[in-house]
Amino acid sequence: MTEPHALRNQLAAFDRKSPSVLTEAAATYGSGETYFGMLADLSADEDDAVSSGATWLIKHHAENGEALAPDQCVTLANHLDRITAWDAQLHICQSARLLPYPDKVTDRLLTFARPLLAHRRPFLRAWSLDLLCHLAERDPGITAEAEKVLALAEEDPAASVRARARNLRKARR
Repeated sequence: MTEPHALRNQLAAFDRKSPSVLTEAAATYGSGETYFGMLADLSADEDDAVSSGATWLIKHHAENGEALAPDQCVTLANHLDRITAWDAQLHICQSARLLPYPDKVTDRLLTFARPLLAHRRPFLRAWSLDLLCHLAERDPGITAEAEKVLALAEEDPAASVRARARNLRKARR
């Protein structure tokens, strides 16, 4: 069983650039319900390095076929208002399609994504758009909003946002 403070201490050493500390943490603490539950809780840590590291690991594991359980996704969604590090927010947006969020947290995900659509960082704008479009695929009530935001993103000054919008538009056809 992993002790939360030991994992937190290792994540606190993350320089928010090189993932070597994070891959070491994953190797040390492994996977499983307790580990993923701790990552969900640590995602909202006050230390940006811990928050960023925890969300990076959630994304990393999801990309490799290991994801949080739906109840852990609910825990993560309940923490979204406290995830303030831009890179942690980015990891949440990038991993949303890979995680089994239950429908009951759609409103929390929308509340999280909407302000990020105007963030100063283009990648965060691009991936929050991806999150919004993903939610629209699951909930037809969001389709009109997603279409409007997608049209605006196609005119964004940042090439990364326009490219994500084009890719999302192609996927919707």
